[in-house]
Amino acid sequence: MMLLVQPGISIADSPQLAVGSGTNPPQDSFFSVPLDLDRGIVRSLNIEESWVENAFYLHSVNADDLSRGNGWTLSGEMDFAFNAWFGGELDFPVLLMTYPLGQGPSGFGPITLGLRAVPYQTGTEVSREAAIVSLEVEANFWPTPQIQNFPGQGNSLTPELLWAYRYHRVYFQGITGYTIPTGMGAIANPFFEISVGRTFEQTIALQLEADANGAIPISKTKVVPTLTFIPEIAYMPFGDLWLNEIGEGLTTYGSLGPQPTTYFMMEFELGLFISG
Repeated sequence: MMLLVQPGISIADSPQLAVGSGTNPPQDSFFSVPLDLDRGIVRSLNIEESWVENAFYLHSVNADDLSRGNGWTLSGEMDFAFNAWFGGELDFPVLLMTYPLGQGPSGFGPITLGLRAVPYQTGTEVSREAAIVSLEVEANFWPTPQIQNFPGQGNSLTPELLWAYRYHRVYFQGITGYTIPTGMGAIANPFFEISVGRTFEQTIALQLEADANGAIPISKTKVVPTLTFIPEIAYMPFGDLWLNEIGEGLTTYGSLGPQPTTYFMMEFELGLFISG
């Protein structure tokens, strides 16, 4: 998500609004969706945005170790906004693959439906400061379970708290929540994720993300806490319309050493077409 500024206007030269200024411009009424609900904040790879919007995402998570048992997942996500304060997401069934591709287990993972409310948001895309706080509940349903092949996947309910804050070109965002199993396969998991980033010339953003999980399965019988660090770079050639982001993460699984994983995300902003 891009910081959209009219030609000839830079962030430094734009009017410096106090926090709270521009919170509810005319297009930001309860029954409309403004174009820049992200308020100049670029989404991180694993941290869902705290705002609501109309957008489509493609996610790829690929273990750099291609030996048997490691995996690659591809997933699609559709975010939707009823208005500036209420929306949600629909995650399509995740394509789960394990190496060697074509020989190891594969299948489709859970479907996710989430509803999000944004009780607090302030600032605009051109104000010096902006902040957002939201609440979401996600429900995961797995119509074709393969619990033995993909431990940790399953039916669950996840309440989440999301937030973001930007000062000038630097921004912070985070999410914390707790996965509650509601059926076979899923594992109770508290998690906390945070990132810091900076935009450059409205086309490039650099971010560093840190993710902590309380319970991730590394086998059918063993669950461990994990800690992941992901340096990320985002490229936005057409502003809010199209986001491309890639990161190389290192994850420590319990006492195991860092394991590398490549993350990729592509976003197409639909709000530019269907809101105004």
